[in-house]
Amino acid sequence: MTILVSNANGKVGQEVAKALLAKGEKVRIGARHVEKAKAAFPRAEIVELDLTKPATLAAAVRGIDAVFSATPYELLPAGEEALIAAAKAAGVKRYVKLSAKGVEANPASPHVLAEKTLAASGLGWTILRPTFFAQNYSTMSAGSIRSGAIYEPAGTGATSFVDTRDIADVAVEALTKPGHEGKDYALTGPAALTRAEVAAEISKAIGKPVVYVEVDDAALRGAMAGAPPTLIELMSSLFGFVRQGYTAGVTDDITKVTGKPARSFAAFAADHASVWK
Repeated sequence: MTILVSNANGKVGQEVAKALLAKGEKVRIGARHVEKAKAAFPRAEIVELDLTKPATLAAAVRGIDAVFSATPYELLPAGEEALIAAAKAAGVKRYVKLSAKGVEANPASPHVLAEKTLAASGLGWTILRPTFFAQNYSTMSAGSIRSGAIYEPAGTGATSFVDTRDIADVAVEALTKPGHEGKDYALTGPAALTRAEVAAEISKAIGKPVVYVEVDDAALRGAMAGAPPTLIELMSSLFGFVRQGYTAGVTDDITKVTGKPARSFAAFAADHASVWK
């Protein structure tokens, strides 16, 4: 069995690739930057896969049994739909798509449009809908945390942050074992935390104070200047959902699929403390 992982430089894709390789699975990584991927994953087969270059898709899925897709938001739905079509033409059996929790409430969401195409494709599909990643704090927010603060327009809203390693564990189950076809999983951590509570957990992990500084939507948009407009609008709307209390829900789908409890934010913070010191 050979499994294609697209976007293995992303927060989830890299964890999926690592977990599959650790299990001894044959992994092909589709990457826009082939040499960079070869350096990151020397034990995997690396091929070019650029969703903006249709000619790269057929070769990437040739001989593949299952696909893990984490399509960048700005390339949805067209990029995902092109990969789905290529996978179907190549005889791929399973297709696991990374989506986002809550998108199902918006029929016009690019994720939902891609999901509908996948559901109608005839492929054995599974959709993963995670909430906010805990790893956002060890990557994009790491610099500000090292300076002692988290700046977000989240108000007092709580979020059930999910560890990307748990998302990857669910993906591996769906990619390698039967019984997940035609299912969608809402993936969250075991508890919802406000940003003040997030700051407190990180403070505890690193032994120095970190505070949450509430900013407004204009500050978010200013900080994202230069990003694709669709991504700016997405993040603005997501933080609106946080402020309104829509990201606090907790599910047990991770435990149901993997047989293990979801990692707590405290465990995530302890594991990543060196990033913030």
